Amino acid sequence: MELVDEEIPLVKGKNPRIENDDDASNDSRDFEPLIDRVKDVIRVYWFLGLIAFGGPTAHVGIFQDHLVRVHQWLKEDLFLELFALAQGLPGPSSSQLIISTAATHGGALGGSIAFLMWNLPGFVVLTAASLFLYDIIDPSNPPIWLLGVPPAAVALIFKAFYGFALKLDTLGAALAMGTSAVSVLINHDENIPSNSSQFVYPVLLFGGGLLTFLDTYRSKPIGTYSKLPGLDDGPVEQTAFDRKLGYKIGMEIHHGIFMFLFWLVLLVGSI
Repeated sequence: MELVDEEIPLVKGKNPRIENDDDASNDSRDFEPLIDRVKDVIRVYWFLGLIAFGGPTAHVGIFQDHLVRVHQWLKEDLFLELFALAQGLPGPSSSQLIISTAATHGGALGGSIAFLMWNLPGFVVLTAASLFLYDIIDPSNPPIWLLGVPPAAVALIFKAFYGFALKLDTLGAALAMGTSAVSVLINHDENIPSNSSQFVYPVLLFGGGLLTFLDTYRSKPIGTYSKLPGLDDGPVEQTAFDRKLGYKIGMEIHHGIFMFLFWLVLLVGSI
């Protein structure tokens, strides 16, 4: 993918090569210097690190509200794609989503700083709790307000799921209900080991992807799909949004390949 050359002089904070495009937006934040975009990342993500209670599933709804609707850094479709990738990768999905969404605005540096801003509040609170909590609270008789925290997180999870469900087509809704049913069935079942979820979840991911892939070849598919350009359609021109995104990330394909290989070496070396 051809990326916008960051060495092109900025005119009043905007890149003239992109601003002349008919489909370009007038948001000058996209073309601010890297240092200003990193400041944006710090301002937004330290706040998210303070207010994002609950587990990774609950965090998604909060990210969507702030990054897509309030700050409008991402389009809804791009956010959902990053969320799907984070769900399909090993590791904490909320941290992966934090890094990837921040990188779309502040590049690799912004993604790294966002990861720090995201984890620092929890690190400080948990460290303090491990040192002083039992001096304040009796673990055999916890205060009533502490018992209400887990149920409150369920509301955040439902909010995130409802927002995603509105974007699903027929096949997506069927897959969501099917995987939800499997999750309920394997939870606390006497005949199913409690650690079976570590195998069931990857199988569900693979199965959902395979069913979607096969559905695209049906004459009357259940899902709704966008037509991808074929080899006979000629070269695909980038939209202004794609060029803006490449400009903000500031990385080319070979940079991403190098980072993946570096991660793979670390993974193999740790086994």
